[in-house]
Amino acid sequence: MTSFDVFESSVESSRPIEIYTIAVGAVSYRFTSHSSAITIGVNTWNPIPISRASISQGVEERRRTLSIDLPADSSFAQQYLSVPPGQKATVSIIRLQRDESPTFNTQVLIFKGNVASVRFSDDGIYATIVARSIESAQNRTIPRFTFMGLCNHVLFDNGCKVNSALFSQTGMVTAVSGNVITVAGANSRPDGYWTGGWCKPVGVSDFRLILSHTGNDLRLLLPFSSSVSGADVQIFAGCDHTLTGHCATKFDNVLEFGGFPFVPSKNPFESGLD
Repeated sequence: MTSFDVFESSVESSRPIEIYTIAVGAVSYRFTSHSSAITIGVNTWNPIPISRASISQGVEERRRTLSIDLPADSSFAQQYLSVPPGQKATVSIIRLQRDESPTFNTQVLIFKGNVASVRFSDDGIYATIVARSIESAQNRTIPRFTFMGLCNHVLFDNGCKVNSALFSQTGMVTAVSGNVITVAGANSRPDGYWTGGWCKPVGVSDFRLILSHTGNDLRLLLPFSSSVSGADVQIFAGCDHTLTGHCATKFDNVLEFGGFPFVPSKNPFESGLD
């Protein structure tokens, strides 16, 4: 038996392999730069021409991004060719030693981060993933709540506590025209009820924001990358995040309101005290 550390510390005997897992919601894409497929447990990483820039170490370097090049026709990159997915993508890189015994007994995570962008080369052969490390995201100071009249909660989250199952329904898409879809039964609610909510195909992790709702027609922020005509979709209600608006009249949830509704609308530093 020869351990991972023995090979990793050797200049001559080290033969590293890297495997990449890119996840978009519940869907994972697994690639390796090795010439053959790598199987660990029930998962297989398929060989493709994939490479990355060097991973920097140190405090300042953690704020930087990592570039990963892969073929433009790969299953992951194709999702960003026209309309990007609605969910955030994450990327993990694990380092192995091919001669370790037992085989691949040690798996070292060398990078994990969020996909910030995907851009394509001018010749259309390669796509470049720009990933921002988790450490970089954690270095940013972002206030959990801001002093504003609107609710700070995300609808249906742990702070809001509204049960999404009570404010959603499923219907079949009967027509698609650009970013407008017609969903059977959406007119069971008054116009505007689904505005600000989202639409999710049943059995698929992707989703789209609903910009407006009239009758059975829903105008989405972006069309789905694959046709949803004839498919069942689940649609969720939207919220205007005001205390006396949807929070009270639509969701009856004023006790969990996460804003400051009585913030003065007049700024004395701009308009004076008159």
